[in-house]
Amino acid sequence: MRGPGARMVWRVAHRWIGLVMGTLLALIGLTGALTTFQREIDAWLNPALFTASPGPATIGVEEAMAAALAQDRTGRVTLVRLPDPVWPVITVNQTRRGHDGQRLWMVHLDPASGRVLGSRDFDASFSRTVNRLHSNLLLREWWGKEMVGIAGLFALVSIGSGLWLWWPKDGFGAALVRLRTRPRQILYIDLHNLAGAWLAVPLLAVVLTGVWLALPGVVRPVVGLVTDTRERAPVSEARFTWPPAIGAARAQALAEAAVPGAVAGYVSPPLPRRNAWQVGLRGLGGDPRIRSRSFVWIDPANGQLLGILGEGHGALGARMEKDAIWLHSGVLFGRPGQVLSLLTGLSLPVLWVSGVLYWLRKRRLRQAGPRLVGGQAAVG
Repeated sequence: MRGPGARMVWRVAHRWIGLVMGTLLALIGLTGALTTFQREIDAWLNPALFTASPGPATIGVEEAMAAALAQDRTGRVTLVRLPDPVWPVITVNQTRRGHDGQRLWMVHLDPASGRVLGSRDFDASFSRTVNRLHSNLLLREWWGKEMVGIAGLFALVSIGSGLWLWWPKDGFGAALVRLRTRPRQILYIDLHNLAGAWLAVPLLAVVLTGVWLALPGVVRPVVGLVTDTRERAPVSEARFTWPPAIGAARAQALAEAAVPGAVAGYVSPPLPRRNAWQVGLRGLGGDPRIRSRSFVWIDPANGQLLGILGEGHGALGARMEKDAIWLHSGVLFGRPGQVLSLLTGLSLPVLWVSGVLYWLRKRRLRQAGPRLVGGQAAVG
């Protein structure tokens, strides 16, 4: 679509997506910026829970699970995270029954001494609340995740139309650094254009992965046209029993042996709906903060290897979906990737505010009478 008519269509689409969806997208972007460093923020807010004693670890996954169950025998352990540079302690996720239903608790253990540093209702924590606000708007039971995914689809249209409207016919380099301060509507639109142009590529990557995470049922069939995707983790054919014949330490050792050189980042025990040990392995020579570049599933009845996904194992589409969360947060590219993801998230409220200010200023000028409104606009 080209020509004046096409430009008008894209301008109207870009404007109304911003005006109608802008507030929601700004909220998703701001909370997404915070979740980029959510683990660092959580450790900073709760230093007593994340301070480990010097020395090598003396406890492992089995001892950590036992310590969590000693806190609450009725709670089910769902995940044990092993120490990493951000959280240098062992943390255990445990679902416990509260007055308002199941709650996610986290038990923190010193790996050197085995001492319980504390336990908390993680669902009530700041980082968990911000994460849920970002991923499902705190509306999990009311299609909140799907709403975020739909907002992401509108964001893709907005990004594409904004780039199309902004794209300079000449002087590309000058357009990337142009920031005029007078009159005010020119300042607003230049800020809008610069934020969108400079961060367009990472913004597209973050939004695309966000849509994939929020609407996997929509994205999987599209990716499936090119490569296979995995929808279900492999499970044991044996009946679920607890405790399993294969313990946590043995399952971890078998998983690490399946991918030589890799070490476990977390261990998830068998559950009635997923009867298999799931072990997340850190990347081979990669960032230790990424706890699961590979998934390994171990049969809890006999220790057989049920499947591997990642580090060259499994279909490309399934590996891409597994890594979508790390690409979305920028952690896949280390600290620079996190910073870029932070800036990308912050760009959404900047784009919304600058776009709305430009629209309001231009509307006010039009109402005041015919006046020349200059500048190359991406919204109008």
